[in-house]
Amino acid sequence: MLTEQTLSFAHAIERQMYTSLTEIAELTDQLSDAVSRQDQVSVRLFLSMRQEEIDRMLGHRAALRRHCAELSAQDGARLRRLLAGTVDDEPPPPEAQPLLKQVDSNRKLLERICQADRSVSRRFGGSASFYSDK
Repeated sequence: MLTEQTLSFAHAIERQMYTSLTEIAELTDQLSDAVSRQDQVSVRLFLSMRQEEIDRMLGHRAALRRHCAELSAQDGARLRRLLAGTVDDEPPPPEAQPLLKQVDSNRKLLERICQADRSVSRRFGGSASFYSDK
């Protein structure tokens, strides 16, 4: 059984991830503007700043993985499912609702960032874009 402390810790890390994702979204928008202006100096600056924030977010994800690994096998698996936004046969406890809402918000923001990144990459890289059909 997941404790309230475990759920609270995971929720706090997910909130930190949301903060990082928000910053990544803003930097991606600024990167898009710099690409539109063909401002290579700003493009490099925003890419560097965005990578720093991505690295910070990856650190948060690693903290969640470590936390899951510290739990019993059953609790770790249950928390991983909650963090993935999937609910098993057993309904999540009411205490898990804030965590589930945060996970969903993070997922939606990440999807928006991926769309913006795809657009920027295609404009900037053309046929050499990571997203180009090869």
